[in-house]
Amino acid sequence: YPNPFVNYTEFWFNHNSSGVLDVSVQIFTVSGKLVKTIIGQTTGGAKNTSSVSRDLSWDGRDDFGDKIGKGVYVYKLKVRSNQLNKQVEKFEKLVIL
Repeated sequence: YPNPFVNYTEFWFNHNSSGVLDVSVQIFTVSGKLVKTIIGQTTGGAKNTSSVSRDLSWDGRDDFGDKIGKGVYVYKLKVRSNQLNKQVEKFEKLVIL
């Protein structure tokens, strides 16, 4: 949120884990070129309830620190629980204005 964005966005997702989660977001051009990888961890949520994680933000710069161009990108959100030995991945579109 926001999507589309101009200068800044955050990657939000819901989860029901009380443990720490390893999170990564990879941003790709529509042709499949990887332009940015963001890695982080969530803090543990409350037990048996749904939590919203917004621990990852992005300023629209690539892995070299350069602003990427306006347009449509694809991102892959990967969330892993080492405690449960489970991993979930999801692909979504992202628009930079």
